[in-house]
Amino acid sequence: MKIKLNLSRHCIKTEIKRLYNQSVLKYFKANEKDRIEKQIEILQHALQTLDFGKLRSTYPELAGHYDDHVELSLNNQNQIIILINGKEI
Repeated sequence: MKIKLNLSRHCIKTEIKRLYNQSVLKYFKANEKDRIEKQIEILQHALQTLDFGKLRSTYPELAGHYDDHVELSLNNQNQIIILINGKEI
């Protein structure tokens, strides 16, 4: 599962927190809980493991106010993958 991040208004950490909170709210209202559970799992894992300060300083696209295509996912080893314009960082 890939989660699209909109970083045009804020940084990666704020966007992940926003999506996490939205997903938790949707979970209790949704019929299709499996997909939302997976999304919550990925977002929670990202919030707990990523070094957002380092990411923002290394990749300005993640600091916000950019229109780059950014996605978040997990690989087979359950590690967070970030894609910027289709390229894994």
